[in-house]
Amino acid sequence: MKLKHLTLRGFKSFADRTRLDFSSGVNVVVGPNGSGKSNILDALAWVMGTQGTKSLRTDKMEDVVFAGTATRPPLPRAEVSLTFANDDQIMPLNLAEITITRRLFRDGTSEYELNGAPCRLLDIQELLSDGGIGRHQHVLVSQGHVGDVLNASPEDHRAVIEEAAGVTKHRSRRDRAMRRLERTDHDVERLNDILSEKRKAMRPLKRQANAAGRHDSVRDEALSLRLWLGGEELRDITARRKSGTIERDRTGETRDRADDELKELREALGSLRSNAGSVGQALERDTEAAARLETTRERLRRIAIVSRERSQGITARLEGAGERREDLEVELSELKGDIASAVAEEVVVEDEAERRETALAALEDEERSLTEQIQLPAESVVVNLRGDLRALETAHRRDMTEHRQTTARVVVVEERIAEESAELERLSDSIKTTDAAATPLHDDYSAKKDVRVKAETTWQAADEALTDQRLTAAGARARAEALETALDGLVDEEALSIATRADGVIGSIVSKLDAPPEVAAALDAALGVWNDALVAQDDTSLQGAVDALKRNGSGGVSFVMTSKNALVDVSEVVSRFGVDRLIDLLGKNADLDLAVALIGDVVLVQGWKTGWQMVSEVPELRAVTPEGDVITRNGMIVAQPDGAGPAALEASKVSLEIAERELMRAESRAKTARRTFDVSADAERSALERLEAAEALLAGFTEALGLVDRARAASVGERDRLVLRLDALSEAETDRDERIALLRDRVTEFEGEEATRQAAWEALNKRREEVATRRDDARRAREQVSADLAAIVERRRMMESRLEVVVSEVAQLVPLPESDGDIDRLRGIQKRAEDAIEMVS
Repeated sequence: MKLKHLTLRGFKSFADRTRLDFSSGVNVVVGPNGSGKSNILDALAWVMGTQGTKSLRTDKMEDVVFAGTATRPPLPRAEVSLTFANDDQIMPLNLAEITITRRLFRDGTSEYELNGAPCRLLDIQELLSDGGIGRHQHVLVSQGHVGDVLNASPEDHRAVIEEAAGVTKHRSRRDRAMRRLERTDHDVERLNDILSEKRKAMRPLKRQANAAGRHDSVRDEALSLRLWLGGEELRDITARRKSGTIERDRTGETRDRADDELKELREALGSLRSNAGSVGQALERDTEAAARLETTRERLRRIAIVSRERSQGITARLEGAGERREDLEVELSELKGDIASAVAEEVVVEDEAERRETALAALEDEERSLTEQIQLPAESVVVNLRGDLRALETAHRRDMTEHRQTTARVVVVEERIAEESAELERLSDSIKTTDAAATPLHDDYSAKKDVRVKAETTWQAADEALTDQRLTAAGARARAEALETALDGLVDEEALSIATRADGVIGSIVSKLDAPPEVAAALDAALGVWNDALVAQDDTSLQGAVDALKRNGSGGVSFVMTSKNALVDVSEVVSRFGVDRLIDLLGKNADLDLAVALIGDVVLVQGWKTGWQMVSEVPELRAVTPEGDVITRNGMIVAQPDGAGPAALEASKVSLEIAERELMRAESRAKTARRTFDVSADAERSALERLEAAEALLAGFTEALGLVDRARAASVGERDRLVLRLDALSEAETDRDERIALLRDRVTEFEGEEATRQAAWEALNKRREEVATRRDDARRAREQVSADLAAIVERRRMMESRLEVVVSEVAQLVPLPESDGDIDRLRGIQKRAEDAIEMVS
């Protein structure tokens, strides 16, 4: 195997296609530095599959493509082909020549070919390895690498030898096979996992398959049941069809009889239809009026019911609140009196309990002293008696001092009571004066309130009327705008202006006929093509107006002349059919001569059938309906649903002017009523402020009266307690005087002879027994008084708690929920509503 030739194109410096042929033996490439000798070696390495850019002396693989020069553009690809002679069949291919081609594009795409057939880089590497040209063999030695080959290690030499012997190729294939086996083992393991998961998923699928099998049997059974039920239903339908056929025959007979009756009714209907028009119009008007009356009556009835229920509810609440207020005020007054009585009784019982306690303490002290004296000798008894005597004398002096102080305090309290009584009288007089002054203020406020309520009612009524009039004006304005829109573009405004300014032209025909709104559509229909015409005074005026239009090149304007023609006598037809002539329904400002000339032969009918009958009998007549239908002997013109026409437009404008005028009046009345209401509200507010000031002053006097009254009650209570204390001191003084006299006698007795002392001992024992008995009685009396005092205190607390509850309930009832004025107003509304119901019934 030998190298035959090398072809380069676009590889590094070889921009043109270059072919190098190699002969047998040694071939040498000679040239100066930079001529591309090393590029030939790089091309050999590159075409044999080198992937390292370092060995190709480039930074990246795309750099091997010719990059261009100043005179030549860069090429899109690099291509190198290497041809070997395989005459000795070293390479395992049955070919005489083997050409290896490698191609690289600028986008990085590579292509490999063997004898022009696409292949892989691996195929080329294995083929070269079979031919003894491997990666580890020193087939290509670059400049400066000869020493590396000579100084290679034994391992590198072994790699070269193994590759030359063909061992490396098989080792590479073994390594690839091992990697494939490893990947296969991994895939098998993964497949086992998948198989395990699928087996787990097969169990519910098996159950579903079983269910599907059962479903087929159940489906077949259901199908058979449906077929059986269908047969049963078919038999039922067949039976019903037979009965339906019988019923159809009977119904056919009934229908035939009904057809005969219908034919008779249709024959009779012809005579009734002639009168149905006028009767239908009258019935429609009556029905609308009845419906409006029924609606009004129902509204009035609801107003009356609501007013009655509200007035009854207010009355019931007022009566209940009044009765509850009276009960609470009575209970409040009784509680205050009972609490005052309980307080006074408590004071008396407290003083009584204090006296009982003092008396019990004195008896206990005397009993204790007597018990001690009995157990002492005579000399000690005398000393003890003298000590008790001194103690009693000291208490006597203390009580006398307290008596004098209490007496002086009583005098001060009585003076204060007198002052507070005088203040009570003054406050009572002030309350009477203020109350007398508040009465006319209350009357004035009530009068101002009534005036304000009337003004508010008047304002509300005026405001409602203003709202209704605004709706009416809006409707009239919408009607006029709709008619203007419908008629817009039908008249040349410039031509109309020229014709209107002409001498002798006195205005439009609809303005001269003064048609009310209810006959405007009928007048438009009766005038026909003349409904937008202008009126000329005479022949000369008409010719002048037409000449002005022609000179200006305008047209599209109609003219009529005022003339006096004989009135068509249709009185006999009018009286026989009960209809009106259209000229009799025009306004008072209508030009009668013009009306007679244009619509003297027109009558107004309520239904087109009546008009058709009239013109059939009297052909010289024309009939129109309020909707604008025109009936003549030659035919009939059916009106547009909107009834748009010049007369209707003129009537709508008149209605709009009237509505706007009434709207201005309603606005004026509403503003006047609002000003009146504001003035009355200010007057009511001022009266209320004066009344509230007077009531506040009255409340202040009343509160001050209560404070002074409570202070006077406290002073009276204090005086009573002081008087009771003086009485207690007097009683104690009397008892103490008796004891002092007794002790003095007893001291004298114990200082006397033996017989006298013996009698004193006996008297002492007897006195102790009497004191013990009196002490027991005093203790029982003290306990009874304490129990009475506790009962009085508990009863007073209960009454005070109830007093707080009653005061809270009274505060909740003030002010009352409604006033009598609201009841009177509601009853007045109810009466007016009931009177109105009687009127519309």
